[in-house]
Amino acid sequence: MGTPSTMLALGASAPDFSLPNFGAKGESVSIQDFREAAGLLVVFICNHCPHVHHVRGALVDFAGEYQPKGLAIVGINANDVASYPDDSPDRMAEEVAKFGYTFPYLFDETQEVAKAYRAACTPDFFLFDKAHKLVYRGQFDDSRPKNDLPVTGRDLRAAADALLSGGSIDPNQKASFGCNVKWKEGNEPDYFRSIRLKSSEEWADSKANALPREFQLWGITAPGGESDKAVSVSLEKEQLEEIGEYVCARLGDWLTEKGPAKPLREGKLGKEEPAEELGRRLASMEEGFERMESRFDRMEKRVEQVDKRFEETNKGIETMDKRFDALTQRIDRFAIRSLGVAAAVLAIAIIF
Repeated sequence: MGTPSTMLALGASAPDFSLPNFGAKGESVSIQDFREAAGLLVVFICNHCPHVHHVRGALVDFAGEYQPKGLAIVGINANDVASYPDDSPDRMAEEVAKFGYTFPYLFDETQEVAKAYRAACTPDFFLFDKAHKLVYRGQFDDSRPKNDLPVTGRDLRAAADALLSGGSIDPNQKASFGCNVKWKEGNEPDYFRSIRLKSSEEWADSKANALPREFQLWGITAPGGESDKAVSVSLEKEQLEEIGEYVCARLGDWLTEKGPAKPLREGKLGKEEPAEELGRRLASMEEGFERMESRFDRMEKRVEQVDKRFEETNKGIETMDKRFDALTQRIDRFAIRSLGVAAAVLAIAIIF
């Protein structure tokens, strides 16, 4: 489960931007810097997303092939670095150096540029012609993490080839798909909330008979699903966030189902019996919220435990490396001493 792109209308003008380039010591880069290019590719990426990791090498190859042909390329990271420090500007500079980005990697701290482009996921591709009119928005290719399809960049390459050769670009384009843009608290745009809700509903429908174990614990099933047919799965942080949104979208139905089945008695709210029954329902709702919060806390702790285990494993590997280096040094010293002793014995034998 992930987030699809919004599929901005073809023909839309590229929104302006002027952002710091942390692949070049924070120097500002503007859309006007690309006015002479034959085309402009704007791609929203980040450092931590596995969907970006999946296409990163192929994207670098794509840039190396198409930039010399006159296509300008710029990457933009709009994630909330307070919540996702791996996407910080310092880490962006490391990313550029480590993977050889040949295009500017810009930081959209206010997230206003991402909103202007209606960016929703990473990676999210927007290809503009020389006049900066949108001609392609969609996926890199059909490959996704764990679907075993090779990363070729077929869809984006076809659009770029047509643009640079003056050919026509197929308007039937598939949405990109990846991790959602990590919006700052209270900064999530309306268009993003609507596509996330739609994505959650489609995901729930597709998993009607195979919901995660956590859904069983909450007593929630997708339309047509049966909780006794659900299967246990391991959940990542992205999935936990999406499950939370799915639950919130259906919270009313869940509370109705879990609340007292008996309807309110007829009468005015001022009368004693309806008021007492409303009180019981409110208490039941509060208990439901507390149980849900407790389960979210437990899931977050599981994620933290996994992170700690990875850190401990890395430390163990580093310790083993140090021990191996020390052992190698001891072997070297022993070999040198052995050679010295052998030379001395040989010299004595020659003398006598």
